[in-house]
Parts: sequence; structure tokens; C-alpha cells
Amino acid sequence: MPVKKKQKSNSFIFLLIGGFILILIVSLATMLPKTPVKGDGSDTVQNTADQAAKGNESQLIAVITGRDDMMPGFTLRNIEDGQDLSLTLTGGSAVMDKYGKNVVADSLKIGDLAEVTYDADTSIIISLKLWDQAWRYEGIKNWSVNTEEGTFTIADRLYKYPDYLLITREGKSLTLNDLDKTDELMAIGYEKNVYSILVTKGHGTLRFEDYGDFLGGTVYIGKKEILPIEENMVVTVREGDYDITMEKGSFSGTKTVTVLPDKETEVNMGEFKKPPVKTCKVNFHITPLGAELYIDNLLVFYDNPVDIEYGEHDIKVSLGGYKTYTGTLETEEEEKDIFIKLVESDNKSEESSASENGSDTNSGSGNTDSTDTNTNGTNTNGANNSSTDTGSSNTSSNGTTSDNGSTNYVYIQSPDGASVYVNGEFKGIAPVSFPKTTAGQLYITFIQSGYETKTYTVEVKNDGEDTKLNFPALEASK
Repeated sequence: MPVKKKQKSNSFIFLLIGGFILILIVSLATMLPKTPVKGDGSDTVQNTADQAAKGNESQLIAVITGRDDMMPGFTLRNIEDGQDLSLTLTGGSAVMDKYGKNVVADSLKIGDLAEVTYDADTSIIISLKLWDQAWRYEGIKNWSVNTEEGTFTIADRLYKYPDYLLITREGKSLTLNDLDKTDELMAIGYEKNVYSILVTKGHGTLRFEDYGDFLGGTVYIGKKEILPIEENMVVTVREGDYDITMEKGSFSGTKTVTVLPDKETEVNMGEFKKPPVKTCKVNFHITPLGAELYIDNLLVFYDNPVDIEYGEHDIKVSLGGYKTYTGTLETEEEEKDIFIKLVESDNKSEESSASENGSDTNSGSGNTDSTDTNTNGTNTNGANNSSTDTGSSNTSSNGTTSDNGSTNYVYIQSPDGASVYVNGEFKGIAPVSFPKTTAGQLYITFIQSGYETKTYTVEVKNDGEDTKLNFPALEASK
């Protein structure tokens, strides 16, 4: 069977050749480089530093201080020494968030802290990754800075800052002097150090105009700022929209304004005008000297006339050892005089009283001897005589008259402008004169706002002549 033997020999040869080809294919496959499989964008990007040509590779932790879209690349500031450098971003550069995920370069912001690997010879970024050890505080409103100690306080936490601290708002570089306590900030740092501050809400100013009717009242700026209203008011506030309300008593006005950063906003309150207030000038004549006057429960100094709004007011006059006077004062005229006399506490027959426009303050007892000028010919015994005695000098225990029957006067000419009290009774404002109704010792007291009160003892004689007195100027209060 020679044919069959030949067929078996050929099959063996083909088997050897096939095995050799299979071994060759496997060997070639193992020698070829492996091609990495691309992810879907959510997988961790392989560190391209492993694929980069070996050069002068450097690493640092830096603050991102700017973007260069023309190069393109980043400007960075080394947090160790504050040195600034510009690095180029290429298609082979890896940009990652703090979790190592691939991100676009635009997602990194000025002020962020990043780990940077780069080729120092070419200034090309190999990898740039947000630093996962950096902290970030946003919406900071309660903060302060101590430039002498180089510290920055956030709430109750104290941090240090370097001389090369980055401060910025919308890409514009700022200094600590540009910040205001009203600014809202974001701070980024590491451990107990702050390396960048971003102003998220800046400040502007409010200048108030035409608000005279509110002076002395209160202004409400938004829901938190409450300030007394003063002249030439300029207030610094955080940018934003505000309802501004000015109040003085029952009088108020509200306006809504928008404050822009680094801009002055005028707030004109001229549309709110208080109706004209009519006032009465009241001259208070109160005895004895030193009594306190209260109008509507407010202590009032009455050395000079007091301006009081038209209407009805509660008044009280008090002094230790005397009965307190309380009453109601009605003011409906331009000017009026009020005479108030307090009586001693142990006086059982009289009560403290008040009257208007020169009426007798002793109306409670009806005793008017102290103002008797003998014009009706009253003799030394006090009897009323219808005839007028002109033949001789008529002197009673309550006053003196000249030979022709006219009354003599005491003239106090200085100190000018002072209130004059004689034996505790108000006589007027110097220069002033009053009938010479009492002889002997007079206790004359001068009171003037801003000056020391002074009392003098003077001897007045029944000599049938006028007496003129001048006293030194009062000394200013200390």
C-alpha cells in the first residue's frame, strides 16, 4: 500500500509548518507595545508625568494668581517663598480636581491652592491638581485683620498671613487697605495660614442729603444697621439692595436704594418734610432759687426762655424742703411768662402755685404787702388813704418813697445777661430794676448758663434815693 504511506508523510509536514507559524505569531504579539484603553472621562487620568520625557522636573504648592488664555497657561505664586512664575498649559498637561478627576482648566479659579508638577527647562505644566489639603471658607462676614501682628481672624479663629497674601475681587488685585469691615469674603489656606482672600461682596457708600427734619432721630439701613442721624452723614455698607428708613418720633420716611461696589449712592430724603412746628417762647420765673423744672417729664434749664411746641404740656417744679408743684401748661401764643412759687413743706395754709404773665404768685394767701408802693397814700400803719401825701417823705416798713411820693428803685446793671434773684425771688435778666421795697441786707444771686453761680450780700439803705449796683462778670464754668 505505497499510496497510503505517502499521504501520512505529507500530513505530518503540514502539521509541523502550522505549529511553527503559530509560535511565530504569538512571539510577535508579545513584542508589540500595548495601547491603553481610553476611559469615558470619569476615570482617573493617568499621570502624564510618567509618559513625559525625563527633564528638569519640579514640584510646588502654589496659589493660582491668574490665567493667560493667549499662552495658554497659569500664573502661580509659591506659598513657600512668594515667588511668582508663569507656566504653559499643553495638550499633554493633566488638570485635575482635588479628587484626581480630569477637569477643564476653566474650572480652576484665581485664589485656589494647587499641586503643580512642571518642566523647569520648558516651563510646561506636566500636572496641575487642586490641593486636597487646603481649606476654604465662604460667606465670611465676621472677620478682622491685625496688620501689626500679621494675623487674620475669622469668627473666633486666628490665622497668620504672609506678606505676599493674594487679595482679589473679580480678578483685580487689592490690598488690605482696600478692604472694609462690611465686605463679605472667601478665604483659602492651609493649617493656620491664609494664602488668598477673595472679596465676594464689596462695599459702597451712602451719602444722605436733605434730611434736616430727621436730625437727632434714627436711621435703619436694611435689617441690621441702626445709626443715630447726624449732620453730613456718609455710611459705608456692603453692596446690595437696601430699604432705608429715617425716623424721628412719629415722623418717618423710607426709600429703597442699590449700593454698588466702590460707588457712592446718594439718598435724598427731601421728599419727606415735617409740617412746620409752632413754638411758644416761655419765660419761667421760679422761686425759690434752685428749683428743678420738668416739662413732659424732661428736666429743663430755664435760665433763658424755653421754646415749647404749641399744645398742652405737663410741668413739675420741685425742691427739697418745699411742696412740689404739678400742673398743665397750655401754649398757643408766641410768648408768655409763667410765675411759679413753691411754699415750704411745713406751711399748712398755702400750696405751691403758678400764674401767667406777671400775675401775683402769692395768690394762695392773698398777701400783696411786698409789692405795695404807697401810690395810694398808704401810711406807716398800712391804712388805705385816698389822698396822696406829697408834703413829706413817706416810708413804710415795706418800701421807701421819695419826697414827692414816687417810688425809689434798685438798679442792677451788670453782669449783663445773667438771671437776677433777690432773696430767692426772680427779678429778671440784668440789666434789671425793681422797686426799692426792702431795706437792709439783700442776698443777690446771679445765674447764667455756662457760668459759675455767684451770690453777693448787699446793704440797702432807706435814704429816699435810687440805688444803682454793678457786679463783676461771672466766671466761666469749669
